[in-house]
Amino acid sequence: MHQHKESPRLPAPAESHVEPNAHPDAPVTHGEHSAVPHPPPEDHPANDPAAPDTGWRGEPPIPSQQGGSGEKDFMHKPPYWWKSEGDKFKPKYVSECWCKNVSFEFHGDPVDAKHCHCRQCQHLHGAPFQWAVIFPKTSVRLRRNKDDSLHFFSTEAIAGAHSVPCKVSCDVCRSPLFDEGRNTVLAYPSCFNFPGHKVPLDFQPTAHIFYSQRVMDVPDGVPKWSGHKGESELLQELTPEEGKMPKYKGQVDSTTTGQSDHETK
Repeated sequence: MHQHKESPRLPAPAESHVEPNAHPDAPVTHGEHSAVPHPPPEDHPANDPAAPDTGWRGEPPIPSQQGGSGEKDFMHKPPYWWKSEGDKFKPKYVSECWCKNVSFEFHGDPVDAKHCHCRQCQHLHGAPFQWAVIFPKTSVRLRRNKDDSLHFFSTEAIAGAHSVPCKVSCDVCRSPLFDEGRNTVLAYPSCFNFPGHKVPLDFQPTAHIFYSQRVMDVPDGVPKWSGHKGESELLQELTPEEGKMPKYKGQVDSTTTGQSDHETK
């Protein structure tokens, strides 16, 4: 691990906050659908829980908080290589890409966990929806970057560059690892090494967001929001609408439904 020069001792970042939302403070319109600029355009700290003191004493208190590509020497600041003053950073979880070239460690537990059904998540992940957990940026640290395999992609600039907010992955196996936002890291639990492959309670989603854009129904009893959690309307879990999975393709058993064979065909 590369060691950078120790920065002057500064007060603990007591006023750093995180936004417990997978798409923090994106513009919201009330109704069936909400606007989704993704990744989020900005994080607003007001009324959000304070981030733990993990020993980051460099400048700025939250790197790349202004967004864009202007953060100098960002690779030696959270959430990449960085030194914890007083060894306050205590790794609790580890994530890694499929080929193991890239690995990160995480302090404490996530702020929140969500499933996101927005169409951009579907497209970028090649999946019906995204599973993500939110950590403060200063609770994340790079532990391995073999052969300089770390890769950045900006959906705003549409370029392979570190321009926050941006997506972070492995350039070799292409595994997505997390999204770096202005205040937070939106990490993907599928890359975490959980003991016995048991998902901790704090990683289990508290909501489905942007469920209005879903391609499949998920009847799991977890609240379904049309847009942002707590800022849009709650939706029913199931719908008879065509084009939403799952829909039964086989022949219905007439002995259990009471229908004749002719009625089921």
